[in-house]
Amino acid sequence: MSIANLPDATAPRGRDNGGGGRVRLAIVGCGPRGLRCLETLSRVIGERQLSAIDVTVFEPAGSPGAGHIYDPQQPHGLRMNYATQHIDFWRPTPQPSSAQSESLMRWLSDRYPDLAMTDQYIPRAIVGEYLSDCFREVSQRFPTASFRVIGERVRRVWRGPTGWNVEVNSGVSSFDLVVLATGHEGLRPSSALDHQPDSTQRKTQEIYPVESQLSNQRVGSGTTVLIRGMGLTAIDAVLSLTEGRGGEFLASDPLPRYSRCRDEPRRIDVRSRSGRPMLAKPTARVEPIEDDFWQPHRNRMEELRSRHGQLRFRSEIFSVVSEAAAGLLNQSCGNTFRGRDIFNWYRGWSRYRMDPSAAYDAMRQSYGVATGRLPKDIPYALGESWRRLYPQLVRLVSFGGLADDQYPSFRAVASEMERIAFGPPAESVGKLLALIHQDVVTLGQIDSQPQESENYDCVLDAVIAGPHDPSVFGPITGLLDDGTVRRHGPTHAIVTDQDGFVPGTDCTLAIFGRATEGWVVGNDTLSRGLHDQIDRWANRMAVLTDSPASDHHGI
Repeated sequence: MSIANLPDATAPRGRDNGGGGRVRLAIVGCGPRGLRCLETLSRVIGERQLSAIDVTVFEPAGSPGAGHIYDPQQPHGLRMNYATQHIDFWRPTPQPSSAQSESLMRWLSDRYPDLAMTDQYIPRAIVGEYLSDCFREVSQRFPTASFRVIGERVRRVWRGPTGWNVEVNSGVSSFDLVVLATGHEGLRPSSALDHQPDSTQRKTQEIYPVESQLSNQRVGSGTTVLIRGMGLTAIDAVLSLTEGRGGEFLASDPLPRYSRCRDEPRRIDVRSRSGRPMLAKPTARVEPIEDDFWQPHRNRMEELRSRHGQLRFRSEIFSVVSEAAAGLLNQSCGNTFRGRDIFNWYRGWSRYRMDPSAAYDAMRQSYGVATGRLPKDIPYALGESWRRLYPQLVRLVSFGGLADDQYPSFRAVASEMERIAFGPPAESVGKLLALIHQDVVTLGQIDSQPQESENYDCVLDAVIAGPHDPSVFGPITGLLDDGTVRRHGPTHAIVTDQDGFVPGTDCTLAIFGRATEGWVVGNDTLSRGLHDQIDRWANRMAVLTDSPASDHHGI
């Protein structure tokens, strides 16, 4: 279904506008979470009730379902850090076998048969194609006359006397129900640049979409580039400016060899505050640990649910993760590690800033372990334990599971575990190591002196804004300002109930995804089995659309 062929939706509709008692629903943001809202709603409420609801999707990206993050037009060199077998849009709950990814595998086997294998980290653009196809299929479940897409960014949402008002550049629409699934709302402003001259701030730019932001016109060949940040976004920028410009990685052992092209920058310097890098995700060459090994640790975490609201993070939750990591090493390598040994390693990792040589060595070690060239080590074991026990951790911490004074500790550990457990695929780390080895890229720490950035032709901002830093040009900020939504004090996350609804809005405003991170843990994932809030929301919607229109408040 083409956006260009959909009717306009800027005129208010519904009970007060000739809608004949029809329920007017707005989905603001249609990346993977907005798409999941549509799919779950269409499946739960059924064909008869679908005819009683008008759905308007607001998505500025050209490919609804994929959104900006999974834009099908982005270079294929930008890869997922989430293995293919875990990406299956059509399954609401995880399954214990490889059938979990059957739909995605079937889709890949038809279009990209070389990628239709487990333990692959496929290009994000291809996942975007898959999600776009899913959107087309889901949209066809809705009657054409009552489903439309508006390709504009929502600036503001507020409650009026006849419902919720949604404002875009072309006008204002009125709705009975609104769902916000806006995801990432931009990059964090650089505090290191706040006091720099206007000339320096003007040459600082964002990275996405890379095909326009990092084009030759914006970042010329032969220039010097500073990338602020050392996470996945920074790696995307590096690969876009090298391999994406025509450079080539040639197979070699132990690292690939890079052949430069004349269109790339002369030098790319990657800087961060801590200097700590992201570690490589393990490949299929690493012998897996049987699932039975994890079950006692999962059981221990499940037993903690009775203490919801009072949990101590390090002593009760992270200690289980550390002990599981120690047990993994003991089983795999015949060592005698204890949980305390794992925790001491983590404390040393997280406490100090890392110089470029140490960062390179940590990346190279993780690459060797991830590709099976080196034996399993503490970072691998800790990352694997965090990944395997993550569903239990999510259930324990979400919805205020920790004692209030424990959230700073949780945030600090979760931030570091992003580097240790949820880093890039080994292939991307190998490429980055090759670029560093051949002096195309340098690593380092952000210089506290503001004038550092003046030495570069271009400064790229590669630090994603935190979930508690909504865009001033987006709907969350306005809802906070007028008091419609509130933050959870210890995490600053937007508070919702377990069905996704904002308290005090009579179950007419729901928020899913990144804005709730901290209150709901683990939003940055394509997994459909980690959270059930969207399924619960859809079930409430089924009650709504099966009731008289005048009774829709307070369902």
